[in-house]
Amino acid sequence: MLEEIRLLGVKARKCFCFLQSTNRLNPTGVIGFVIALLSVVGSIVTIYMALFGFFSMLVYVGVFITFVFPIIFLTTTVSNTVNRITWFDIFLAVIGLGLGIWYVLNVQKFDDWMIGFDQFDTAERVAGVLLILLALEAVRRATGWPLLALAAGFIVYTVFGGAGSGIFSHGGVGLDAFLESQLITQSGMFGTPLYVAATYAFLFILFGAFFERAGGGQMFYDIATAATGRLRGGPAKSCVAASAMYGSISGSPVADVATTGPITIPVMMRTGLTAKHAAGIEAAASSGGALLPPVMGAVAFIMADFTGIPYHQIMIAGALSAILYYFGVFTMVHFRARLEGLGVTPDEYRVGLLPALRRGWSNIIPLVVLTWYLLQGYSPAYVAAGSVLVVILTSWIVRTYAIGPRSLLDSCVETWYRIVPLAAAVAAAGIIVGCLYLTGAASKVSDLVLALAGGYLVPSLIASAVILMVLGMGMPTVAVYLMGAALLAPLLVAEFGLTTLQVHLFVLYFSCMSAITPPVAVACFTAASIAGASPFAAAGVGFKLAIAGYILPFFFIFNSGLLLQGSTLQIVGSFVAAATMVFCVSLALHGWIISQRLSALTRLVFVGFGVLVIYPVAALQVAAVLAATAVYGGCYWRAQREHQKFIRKSTANSGVGG
Repeated sequence: MLEEIRLLGVKARKCFCFLQSTNRLNPTGVIGFVIALLSVVGSIVTIYMALFGFFSMLVYVGVFITFVFPIIFLTTTVSNTVNRITWFDIFLAVIGLGLGIWYVLNVQKFDDWMIGFDQFDTAERVAGVLLILLALEAVRRATGWPLLALAAGFIVYTVFGGAGSGIFSHGGVGLDAFLESQLITQSGMFGTPLYVAATYAFLFILFGAFFERAGGGQMFYDIATAATGRLRGGPAKSCVAASAMYGSISGSPVADVATTGPITIPVMMRTGLTAKHAAGIEAAASSGGALLPPVMGAVAFIMADFTGIPYHQIMIAGALSAILYYFGVFTMVHFRARLEGLGVTPDEYRVGLLPALRRGWSNIIPLVVLTWYLLQGYSPAYVAAGSVLVVILTSWIVRTYAIGPRSLLDSCVETWYRIVPLAAAVAAAGIIVGCLYLTGAASKVSDLVLALAGGYLVPSLIASAVILMVLGMGMPTVAVYLMGAALLAPLLVAEFGLTTLQVHLFVLYFSCMSAITPPVAVACFTAASIAGASPFAAAGVGFKLAIAGYILPFFFIFNSGLLLQGSTLQIVGSFVAAATMVFCVSLALHGWIISQRLSALTRLVFVGFGVLVIYPVAALQVAAVLAATAVYGGCYWRAQREHQKFIRKSTANSGVGG
């Protein structure tokens, strides 16, 4: 069983590499030793800086690229036709290491830099250009051509856009101004995005790697199967619960699928689900992890730095909508299980709740510590670094999962492997954001969106959602969020008076949903590779299952009570209305109650109820909730009656035949 799971994990990683333009390798020998050394030293330095240091943003970023650039070039090949690390890769790794050290040694000068007064010398210009070129090559290797093309396109526009005419022309940007914006200011490549990757994101990924080694992933699956395994469609519901819990820590849909999918997908398929449905369920469950507290992945930390809203406030505000997202996925899974008569989880895959807690209770301690200190307002980097130390200590309570020297080494290496795509993506996103601000293109794009939407709120929201999903095709969630925050969020806040929290959570939701939106749904592609299903068929299923993620952002734009804003009555009312909306739209998409197919008109009526409850008038929402309950009750009673007739008839025929 373990070997089968390992092979499925390898298969998932190969599928993800197919989406890139290179191969990701696990070198051994001298190169493997160098990667291990860089990983351990880099992890120790980052933990030390988070716990005991008071350093500037540029120091964190400089130290981070010193370790991550060599690892990128020593673990990704030059193209997908090359299956080994070449001398050229080693050369780029050495250059990356040298440039990182150079930047750290000169960081004091850059910290004291005065824009418009200080000037680069020739050596600094050469080093700056090389850093950006290395970052672009890292983007190509780690994430593929789409994000590289976008970043390179914005660089070309920044350099040559001043020579054109029209609405998108600008006053021209010199080399020094471009290097300043990218390497020194907070709005460029070495700004907030890479800083968040170097601190919060890295440390939480490190925590996740240690937590998994300590048996945390198994604990999540055991608890999920104990809670849902005896229900109808138990394997699918266990998948949703386990992927949600793990996804909150990892924050990466692809990483979540590659970690939990090899365990959950085969079990679902063995109990009756088709390959495409098993893959779709796993992808939908994994894509909501970045929405679910307490961690919410790297994007929430970037949002905190971008908006100035404390992370714990974002975490609390996003809790109810995240619960409703998974309520929607559970609802769709339950409908499918009822229709197909799916059974419970087999005994060999299920343990009781008490045995699960007895085996993995020590892993609850780091989660409690992490959540408590986040809610107390401590720095996320400080909390994550401390939680890493806690999970190492608590792993020795149950000696089966004790983290010794070998596990510690493997966890550090695994963390740097996982951070590579994220680091490359945020570097590219930083380049793009820097170009947008440097050229003034951000405001021009906002004006264009506003003009196309006719100056109305709802069309502007729809246009923004479509832009985010198109940008997100095949791209990491973090990069999509950053571009949405730079291009679209200022428009929605300034023009329509929406709160910063509402708008940025709206952007976050559609950045996450881009991982599951056809035609390039990377989470579905990875899950499909494990299940042996068609990626496009799995994407269609995943899209339907995750429908709550597409409609909840529109709800909380008009009903801030869902974000825990307002009185208790407003919050409760918004939650009930949103739950009704998710249920009605999910039922309309599914199209069945038990074994009776709903008519097109009935499905349209349920969609209508879902739309009506969005409108922020209490009387209308109450009426829509009551009407939806009454109509569903009537449909369910009729479907149950027909189902009982069918069972009696089948029993009678069986008796006659006997």
